[in-house]
Amino acid sequence: MRKDNKERIKTRILIILILISVIQIGIHWNMQTQGLPFHFISGIFATNGRAANLDVESLREQYFIPETIMVSISTSHWRLDDRDSQFKKIWGDVRDNYLPSIIKQKPDKVLPKEQWAEITGARCVRIDFDTLWPGDLIYWLAEAKPSDNKGFEGIKSIVITPQMDVNETINTVFIYDENQIYQYQVNIKNEFLVKRYYSNLADEISRKNKPTLRLLSSVSNFSSDKDIFVALNDGKGSAFSTVMAVIPKDIALNRANIENYSIQDNILLEQKESLSANYTDSSRYAMFTDTENLYRLYNDGILEYKYIPSTSSNQDDISAAFKHAVTFIEQRRHLMGDADIFLKSINKKESYYEMKFEYKLEGVSIYYNDIEGVEINSPLIIKANSDRILECRWVIRYISKFDKPTNYNVNFADLLNKQIVSAYPEILDSKDRFFKRIEPGYIFELSDSDSGLLAPSWIISTESKDYFIPLIRKGG
Repeated sequence: MRKDNKERIKTRILIILILISVIQIGIHWNMQTQGLPFHFISGIFATNGRAANLDVESLREQYFIPETIMVSISTSHWRLDDRDSQFKKIWGDVRDNYLPSIIKQKPDKVLPKEQWAEITGARCVRIDFDTLWPGDLIYWLAEAKPSDNKGFEGIKSIVITPQMDVNETINTVFIYDENQIYQYQVNIKNEFLVKRYYSNLADEISRKNKPTLRLLSSVSNFSSDKDIFVALNDGKGSAFSTVMAVIPKDIALNRANIENYSIQDNILLEQKESLSANYTDSSRYAMFTDTENLYRLYNDGILEYKYIPSTSSNQDDISAAFKHAVTFIEQRRHLMGDADIFLKSINKKESYYEMKFEYKLEGVSIYYNDIEGVEINSPLIIKANSDRILECRWVIRYISKFDKPTNYNVNFADLLNKQIVSAYPEILDSKDRFFKRIEPGYIFELSDSDSGLLAPSWIISTESKDYFIPLIRKGG
């Protein structure tokens, strides 16, 4: 018995010594790389809770979202965005019911893109995306089976035309991929919205005093390679809040946020213990690095990341690259406040995919103008392949509403004949009548990081320049 007790005591002492040794090694290593010993100990017993493990359904609901839904009768159009209850209802029906059905069947017809204007000129519900979503990415998000048909190459727009088939159990749907148009006859099952919901939607919205829109090319001599819609009768106007966009206080670049690990907790996450910090009070940025990873956080709120080793990995799995990108974002999304982050473009490069993301608040775009003020840029650019994130540049702002919404004048005739004439007459005098965008929204610059109050403006982009004209309050 005594011998057994002695063995137990020895075992316990040995375990305690091993634990003490591990802690001492960790403290020694941590002091060399980070300068503070205590965070290592607390890190053993706690996590930051932000190790996002995103499933496909979460990604689909968070990122696969249209820019707008347009309800049309002939030349009259009404825009829905995610502030409208109909937007969520329609998109939920299309995403969860129509697309899974379409993926399983062959298109009834494949039409030339020249017929797009004719199709969208009928009574229809049109769903437009900010970018052309590649087919392989959509099939992955829809969790398509290998046996599914997968007939389209991508989606830029979807159109539902309820009056093209008199059968109440069938809706005609068109998918546009910027090269051709795919036509489908979709059987309306029990879980679908009834067909008359789509048939009656234009009449319902037209009675709500919502601004009626026209195609820009039909009411002016301006042109565009995309459909730009403008309001000629804006009714009571459109409601916008003043928006606050500031550098999150938890990652403001100062010694206190580094010494109390606030920056490391919010930016480096689970890598915080393995990266060495380099920062001086006179520096514009803090650098965190090891043999593979390099993070730079600048005093203007820009985060840069680079994977240091050279890589020749195959980048062909677009779904894996996309998941790496949005996981990186979601782990740090809390820094963005109430902003929505959406995919603006995705381009295949030689050994990676470049994905550009932009911001919205309650359906309204928040654009970023770089420090030179030359043109609008994407505030979040990620390069990723099938294996990992390779590079990231992220202009981080905590975005939230500052006050209650106020109605503003969005009448295109007033913009053209009053505001543009007085503020930027060169727009009308120029031979450059090709426009990339004319829309209400917000704009922020790096120099706005301290005050950060953004009022709604007209965002006007030609081929050569961007113009920002403040919206006028209704009745103001």
